[in-house]
Amino acid sequence: MNKLMRSLFLLLFVPLLGGCWDRIEMNDLSIFMASALDITEAGDLKVSIQVPIPAGASGEGGKVSSGGTLGKTYFVVSATGTNLYDCERKIQQKMSRHFFKGHRRIVFIGEALAKKGIQDILDYFSRDPGSRLRTYLVVAKGKEASEVIQNDHPTERIPAEEVRELERSGFGTAVTFRDFLMTQARDGIVPVIGAVELVTPTDDLKNGEASKFKFFRISSTAVFKNYKLTGYMNDIETRSLRWIKGELKQEYLGNKLPGINGNVGVELDKMGSKIKTRMNGDKAQVRIELNGAGVINEFNAKMDLSQRESIAIIEKELGDLIAEETLQTVRKAQTEWKADIFGIGLQLHQFHFQTWKKVRSEWETIFSNADITVTAKISLQRAGIITNSFENKRVGTK
Repeated sequence: MNKLMRSLFLLLFVPLLGGCWDRIEMNDLSIFMASALDITEAGDLKVSIQVPIPAGASGEGGKVSSGGTLGKTYFVVSATGTNLYDCERKIQQKMSRHFFKGHRRIVFIGEALAKKGIQDILDYFSRDPGSRLRTYLVVAKGKEASEVIQNDHPTERIPAEEVRELERSGFGTAVTFRDFLMTQARDGIVPVIGAVELVTPTDDLKNGEASKFKFFRISSTAVFKNYKLTGYMNDIETRSLRWIKGELKQEYLGNKLPGINGNVGVELDKMGSKIKTRMNGDKAQVRIELNGAGVINEFNAKMDLSQRESIAIIEKELGDLIAEETLQTVRKAQTEWKADIFGIGLQLHQFHFQTWKKVRSEWETIFSNADITVTAKISLQRAGIITNSFENKRVGTK
């Protein structure tokens, strides 16, 4: 009897367990796709959010213009405040719908704010349950983030989606909040973030001539030291960094090779690296070995590619060029930033912990003065569907 009474008593609570007491209907939500963070001249934080205009809503969202293109498909809301929470609260006061962060793709950081430091920003995002740590983090190179977030794109209805696709393409540095926080927490490596630029579609615009559209380019990398932006890496330096860190899986190279008086276009799809470090007293000796294998897609020089000796010459020329470019990148990190962005110290930490304990406190100085050498071994497996060069054929017909 007591068992029956207990069961009936528990059944009384079942109706109270159903439903969501704090649910918000979809038509009461505004899904925003990107955030832009800037600092004002007064030192306050400025936050802008990019919100898609729902199809069928009033205004020009979804309507087709006379030129056949869609009208404005998003709008931007901004607010200035003491911190991120304050700014987002003020933005919410301007909107009739509750904004939802779960679909946010990108967070843009203005250059001025990045130079001041982003530690407070990371603190908020790491605490906020509505933010996804898989959101990409990028720096607006040379501009305010609010300007970048309002740049219309000719092919993507929502500009933030274009930047997200560029991040996923593998052509530049792609870093999420999770990646940055994990790297920042590790010993022996300095974090980096992708940097986005606004560029014109063509390079032949005359002075004063304006382009209707500007494209996003994300081939640069922003270096952060102690949560502050300290400098940028160009596309070649970015390639060197990602190759050393083992993040590069495929790369297209189009280079002049002075040793053969010509140029070559190569596609590499098997790439790797090794870092060998040993301490000689207070001096670190580092050897970086790069390797890659691929095919020749274009070749313009007076050489016969049917001969293995010709391929070997191209491999050596290309390897020497890559090694030199990579060494210049390393030297820049050593002298200009004094920042181990390659994770050389991290490898010491992981594989030679007793040595790392001795050098950890002085690693910045040790890295800056380290003796670093770079070698690159390139293996070209085939030369396309022809064995000779058109340039060489023209020479042979004379």
